[in-house]
Amino acid sequence: MQLPLIKIGHSLKLIALIMVLSFLNSCNKFDLFPHHDNNNKPEESADVLYDWYKLGARMQLYTIPGPAVPTNNRAFGYIGVGVYEAVQPGIKGSKSLTSALYQMAPMPTPEAHKDYLWGASANAALASMFRQFLAGLTDANKASIDSLENAYNNRYKLSTSDAVISRSQAFGRAVATAIYNWSTTDNFSLSATGYVLPVFPGSWVPTPPAFAPPVGPFLKDSRPFLQSSLNWEIPPLPFVYSEHPSSEFYKANKEVYDIGRALTAEQKAIANFWADVGGVGLGFPGPHHIISIITDVLKGQKAKLGQAAQIYARTGIAFKESFYIIWKIKFHHNLLRPVTYINKLINAEWQSYLPTPPYPDFPSGLSGVYTSNMQILIREFGNIPVTDATYAVPRHYPSLSALIEEAAISRLYAGIHYRVTQNVTIVIGKQLGNRIADIKLGP
Repeated sequence: MQLPLIKIGHSLKLIALIMVLSFLNSCNKFDLFPHHDNNNKPEESADVLYDWYKLGARMQLYTIPGPAVPTNNRAFGYIGVGVYEAVQPGIKGSKSLTSALYQMAPMPTPEAHKDYLWGASANAALASMFRQFLAGLTDANKASIDSLENAYNNRYKLSTSDAVISRSQAFGRAVATAIYNWSTTDNFSLSATGYVLPVFPGSWVPTPPAFAPPVGPFLKDSRPFLQSSLNWEIPPLPFVYSEHPSSEFYKANKEVYDIGRALTAEQKAIANFWADVGGVGLGFPGPHHIISIITDVLKGQKAKLGQAAQIYARTGIAFKESFYIIWKIKFHHNLLRPVTYINKLINAEWQSYLPTPPYPDFPSGLSGVYTSNMQILIREFGNIPVTDATYAVPRHYPSLSALIEEAAISRLYAGIHYRVTQNVTIVIGKQLGNRIADIKLGP
């Protein structure tokens, strides 16, 4: 059987088409038509994200005065959302968080039928957001931000055209500006001006040694990331206030007192580790300890840019949202701290191992933010073993749940929370983590 003849012109067109398809199929991870794996995640490296988060930790380790923890968690909450939005158009089948987050401003959209390098977009967005969100930046900090941004731009120029890089940078910076402008309308304030301390049996009062006024009594009036958080059900106190030695409340305080009087070296080490004790240059301000754990998990799971951006977005939401919810509950119940009760009824000279923070006891801020973040990781990767290498001496855990449990018990060892407060807070944190993990970012 004789095959039909093919005209030379048609043959050349066919060869050209094959060459184009072959080129697109061979694009490496820095090309603008990224190969997608089975999970529809872009294959670009996530190193640019890791390096920016590490830079943030290094800079704030030496910031004087250190950033207020709730405010810094808020900042990295918005930064996490911004990171995702800066790369989201490059994640196949994904969608913006604008429809999922409460009153979120519209985000910029990339130009149609134009090439983008999403790592370059993330690089520009992070540089811009660091400049806008991080308080107390020194000239040296600003130079470090410029240096890291330029280092990645120079790396990208080795494989991508200047036009694509410029377009990607412009998109990332536009996202950063939109995120920052949105953040300015959230009514977030730690001020206690105008707040009147409620007075009732068991009510919170300022604690030694500083007897500082309360921090953040009006956080409940700020805008949360999740609309459902506006109607978060306030759990009841797990015990009734009582000064009788046979009561559960007295026993809870007696446990804090007894443990505090006989702390072992290991218990002190645990309390210090999770409180990031050490001062400037030694203890990372929140949320960098948590970010360190998240980053190490992402590296261990060999996450690419898209998956890492999604996790930083979800955990960023948890950074801010956990403070909104926990503080709403704290100032609803206004439960006194152990040191107040113990000094009054058990031992007037007793002091907690670590200084008691200036806000009510129930629930626990540290347990709330850690549990919600670790629950997000559990939902993504399973209850995997984890090594916390934030500091020089790593700590190893058979599971993320075990890490949560140690972080929680550290506050009992510190003498600043009741055991039951930690137990209930873990439940709250898991609920929040699940709500955030349930946010649909794709089809």
